[in-house]
Amino acid sequence: MKLSNLFYLGAFSALVLTGCKSNDDNSEWMGSDGIVFTSQIEGVTSRVSGASWDENDEVGIFMTTAEEEYSNYKYLAKTDGSLVADGQVLKYPASGESSFIAYYPYTASLSGKIYTVNVSDQSDPKKIDLLYSNNATGIQPNEQVVLRFQHKLSQIVLNIQKEGDLDINGMAIKVSGMNTTANFDLNDGTLTATDSKADFNMNVQTEGNTGTAEAIVIPAADLTGATLTFTLADGKNFAWTVDSPEADESFKAGTKYIYAATISNTNGQPAVEMGKATIEDWTEQAGGNINVDMGDGEDPQPGEEFVALDESFATGPGSFSIENKNLPSELTYIWSNDDRYSCMKASAYLNNTNYATEGWLVSSEIDLTTATTATLSFEHAINHNKEGNMSDNHIVAVSVDNGSSWTPLSGVSYPESNSWTFISSGNVDLSAYAGQKIKLAFQYKSSSTSASTWEVKNVKIVANGNGGTVDPDPDPEPTPSESDLFISEYAEGASFNKYLELYNPTDETIDLSNYTLAMKNYSGSSDYLKPSGEKKIVLSGSLAPKTTIVYKHSKAALEVPSAVELSDDVMNFNGNDPILLYKNDVIIDRLGDETTGEVFGVDVTLRRKTSVTGPSATYDPNQWEKLEKGDVSGFGSF
Repeated sequence: MKLSNLFYLGAFSALVLTGCKSNDDNSEWMGSDGIVFTSQIEGVTSRVSGASWDENDEVGIFMTTAEEEYSNYKYLAKTDGSLVADGQVLKYPASGESSFIAYYPYTASLSGKIYTVNVSDQSDPKKIDLLYSNNATGIQPNEQVVLRFQHKLSQIVLNIQKEGDLDINGMAIKVSGMNTTANFDLNDGTLTATDSKADFNMNVQTEGNTGTAEAIVIPAADLTGATLTFTLADGKNFAWTVDSPEADESFKAGTKYIYAATISNTNGQPAVEMGKATIEDWTEQAGGNINVDMGDGEDPQPGEEFVALDESFATGPGSFSIENKNLPSELTYIWSNDDRYSCMKASAYLNNTNYATEGWLVSSEIDLTTATTATLSFEHAINHNKEGNMSDNHIVAVSVDNGSSWTPLSGVSYPESNSWTFISSGNVDLSAYAGQKIKLAFQYKSSSTSASTWEVKNVKIVANGNGGTVDPDPDPEPTPSESDLFISEYAEGASFNKYLELYNPTDETIDLSNYTLAMKNYSGSSDYLKPSGEKKIVLSGSLAPKTTIVYKHSKAALEVPSAVELSDDVMNFNGNDPILLYKNDVIIDRLGDETTGEVFGVDVTLRRKTSVTGPSATYDPNQWEKLEKGDVSGFGSF
C-alpha cells in the first residue's frame, strides 16, 4: 500500500476554559499547552533519514472548526517523532468538531490553499517529496486524530550496474520532456501540472561498478516525449525514450517506478534497451531491467561490420533532438512522434493554414572513427507537398564539426509523388565520412503556400558492411478479436470543420448499409445527463478490407482528399456529443460517454491508437491519442 504517516493528537488537559475564539498563544482553549502531535513514519525511503523525520522538518497544518479556520500553522518535526509548534499553537475549541489538513514540506508562500510544486532541483529529494493528509474530519475535542499522509508525486529510481571496462563515475542522467512545475490544491488534493517542460538532472550516486539514480517527478497521464539521457564523464551519451510502465501510459501519484540499469559499451556506439518498470508502493524493492548499452568495452576491429546507428522512432525521437530554427507563435511544434505509424513526423499545416517554418531532427554524435565504409538507410513518406522538388524542403544533411556546418547528402531516394506510403531512401554512401565522428539531420522547411508532412522511421547506419538497408520487421497484422468496422479518427475544428473516419480492419469487404452512425446531441439541453436527442443516418456503399472512409460536414473547409459529405444532423457535433456506431441496431463502437455528458472532444483531433483492432461498445479514452485542433493530416489512411 502507499505510505502511511500517522499523526496522533493527544496529551491534552481535561480542564475546560472559556474565552475568545481566536486560536493563538493567548487564547483560552482546552489544554493550556495546545494540541500535541506525535508521528510515526513508514516507508519514506526517498528521505535521507529513511523511515524517520529529520530534525526540524517543517510541516504545515490547517485546522477548521464550526466557526473559524486556522491556516498554515508551522510545526517542526523532531527525530523522536514529535511535532512542535514553531510559533502559534493550535488548540482544541471548548466544544464542537474540528477538521485537519496537513502537508509537507511547509511553505509560507501559499496562494489561498494552492501549493506550488517545483521538481527542477533534485539535489535534496526530501525537500520536494510532497506529502498530504486530508482524512481527519468531524473530530471531537476528546477524540484521537489520525492523519494519514500519502505521496502526491511520482518517483523514478534506477539501480545501476556496469559491465565490461567502462567508467561510470561522474555519469549524469538528464530527464527531458516532462513538466517540472504543478499546482497542488490543499482543499481536495488535486494536482494540476503546468505547461513547464524543461530538462533537469537526476540525483546520481556511483561507486565502483554500481550506483543509483533518483528523480521525483510530476505525475503524468501521457509520457510522450519523455526521455532519459545518459552521459558518461568522457562525453559519450545516449537518450532513451521513457517506456510506459503500464498500459494506461502514465506515471501515477504515490508510486515509485524502479528500473535495473545495466551500463555497457559495445562497438563504441551508444545504444539502449529499456525494460518495463515494476510498479510499487513508495518503498524499496527489486524491479525490472534497463539495458543501457554503450558498447562491450572493445572497439570494432578494422574491417569488422558494426551498426553505428539504429533508430526506429517507434516511440519517440530516441537519440535525436529537435531544433526549431523558425517556429511561428501559432504553432507549438514542428516535429512530433506519431506512434500510430511508428515514426517521427514534421508538419506546419494547422487550421487550414500553411506556415513558414524550419525544424531539424538532429542525431547525437555518431562514431565512424573505426569505419572504412559506411551506409545510411531509412524509410520516409511525403504528402501535401505543393511546390518544388521533394528534396528541396526535405533535406538530409551531415555535419563533421558538431553541427557548426552541414552538407546535404546526395543519393537519397525521394517519393515520386505525394503519398502516405513509406519508401526506402536506398543505400546512401557515407564512406566519405569514414574515420570521423558525424551528426545526421533531417531538415524540414515549409512556406505559406506549401507545408508538407514528412514522416521518417527506421534510420540505420552500417559501417564496414555491404549496405545499410535492413528490411524492417513489418508490423504484424493484428489478430482481431471480433474485428469489425470502427471509428478510427475524429476532428472537431474551427467553425464547421468536423470529420469522422471509419476503418475496416477485416479481410472482407464490408456492406455499409448494415451500419448506422449516430450522434447524441447535448447542446440543446441544460442538463447534460439528459441529451436533447439522438440523430442517426444509415450508411451506404461498401468498404474494402484494410481501408478507411472519411465523412465530413457539408461546410467543412479543410483539405481532406476523398472526404464524403454526411448528414449535418450527425456531423454537427461540438465536443460533448458522443458518437455511436450501430450494426443492425446494436451499438458496437462508441466515442464519448452519454451517461456523463463529458466534454471529451472540443477543438481537438482524436486518433485511435494502432493497438486497437476492433470496435468497443464502451468508451475508453485510453484508446485515443489527442492531436492539435485542425490537424487532419492522418485522415484517409490507417
